[in-house]
Amino acid sequence: MSARLLTYADYWRLGVIFGCVALFELFSPFTALRVDWSTLIPVYLMAGALTGVGVVYRLLGRDEGIAATVFVVAQIVVYSNVAVLDNYLGLELRRPLNDAFLARVDQAMGIDWWGYVVWAKSSPLFGRMLTFAYLTSLPQVAAAIIVLGFTKRFERLDRFTLAFMFSSALTIALWTAFPSFGALPLHYAQGLADPTFELAMSKEEALKLLALHVGPTPTLRMEDFTGLIGCPSFHTALAILSVYALWGTPFFGKLAIMLNILVLMSIPADGGHHFADVAVGAAITVLALRLADFALRRKSIVEIAASTSASELTGRVTA
Repeated sequence: MSARLLTYADYWRLGVIFGCVALFELFSPFTALRVDWSTLIPVYLMAGALTGVGVVYRLLGRDEGIAATVFVVAQIVVYSNVAVLDNYLGLELRRPLNDAFLARVDQAMGIDWWGYVVWAKSSPLFGRMLTFAYLTSLPQVAAAIIVLGFTKRFERLDRFTLAFMFSSALTIALWTAFPSFGALPLHYAQGLADPTFELAMSKEEALKLLALHVGPTPTLRMEDFTGLIGCPSFHTALAILSVYALWGTPFFGKLAIMLNILVLMSIPADGGHHFADVAVGAAITVLALRLADFALRRKSIVEIAASTSASELTGRVTA
């Protein structure tokens, strides 16, 4: 049982959340961005209820696995919502899209994006498998948190969730500076006809993204939130982090590997991403894991220093 209400990693996660909130509160008044906060109340109420459960379990010492799991789920739910708001805040800059450049990068690597999409969707069964895998990315994050928490793999849980936050924050920051929506919206804008197969990103969604870039942004409601980011591919980050989180766990580790191979294959097709988006997403994920390592290494330094100070104090008293 933890003697404290919040762990070292809890403080880090909450710090990232408060940083995102501060960023939005600081800069949103200078934009035309408006939020219908009433649509977000159920999310915050759910997070509050989960936090209450975590407080009870941790302070009473009932089950640290349950306490850690519900605390982390609450923090990730809140973070995900405030991060989306920061993403829309970045959209308000209306910087030029970089999709044409990213398409040229793919071409320079000898990659035929549309040829790959047609190949990936040439088999109806395999095409549906790719679509299903693509849509499992966020549920996989929730499953990984539950598995790690309930099996008391707390160090892996902390590194995984901090890396999730860091990778998404880095993704939003890079996208804000160099925005893109992906290869599929670019091709629709250039007159691509409706494909004969289904993709996770519909033509309507792709055109909606292009309209959002032109502006103005409509009042934000939770039910209307949509993924804006082309490069870096955050689905790539989720796939890598999910495999990392569940690596070595019975059954779930092998399932995560098999499922996320399909996720990575689905990203250029169902997600409509450039292949360059995937490469940059992978690099961002490696950096995020390093940052999570650094953050948690500080915990060890603090604990060693505290332990040394306590030992020295005890020695002086007994002397």
